[in-house]
Amino acid sequence: MTGTKPTWQRARRPEQISQRISRILDATGELFGEMPYDHVTMQLIAKRANFTRSNLYRYFRSREEIFLTLLRFDMEIWMNEILSVFSQTISVPIESFVTSWTDILFRRKRLLRLLPLISLSLEKNVSENVYRDFKTSLNDMTCEVIPVIGNTLSECDQDQIGAFLLFNLALVAGAWPMSQYSFMQRSVLNDPELAWMKVDFKDFFRKSIAAYLRGTLQR
Repeated sequence: MTGTKPTWQRARRPEQISQRISRILDATGELFGEMPYDHVTMQLIAKRANFTRSNLYRYFRSREEIFLTLLRFDMEIWMNEILSVFSQTISVPIESFVTSWTDILFRRKRLLRLLPLISLSLEKNVSENVYRDFKTSLNDMTCEVIPVIGNTLSECDQDQIGAFLLFNLALVAGAWPMSQYSFMQRSVLNDPELAWMKVDFKDFFRKSIAAYLRGTLQR
């Protein structure tokens, strides 16, 4: 029961460790859905997961390490959906690909919120081993997805597809935070003279990746 001080026994079996890590990630995901990243502390995560703070540190050394693990989990879900949607698709027009690709990503709201944190905080505040493990995992996921996208965009080679995936991450990292406006900002940007500055993320993302792919094929 929440609020009851837990009686702890060290998790020794792999399934016990896995269960506790899942509890930590679930608690972190819940808190991140309720408040900004900067407000989510190790103390709050421990309390939500019904851990003591000292026991939380048995599994993760920092808040950034927890969030990086959560991000990897969300990226795996995203990549698996890409594989599911495009594995049976061969050589489609760019417009068709872009529409499906944008819809898949836009459904992943938590991933969109997490991606801008990679370079700002998450990767900079973890150990070298954690950073290397994350990058290796991301590379493995990418290597699995590239051939599937290659079948869908048959005119692109593997290097171009790899660059396209990296462009996606950079685009989200920059454009998503720009598109999340406060009430005050929306009020200002409703001024007809300033409305051109307002970013509709989904539309901006779709047009940007379409332009990127067309430019890639023309080079």
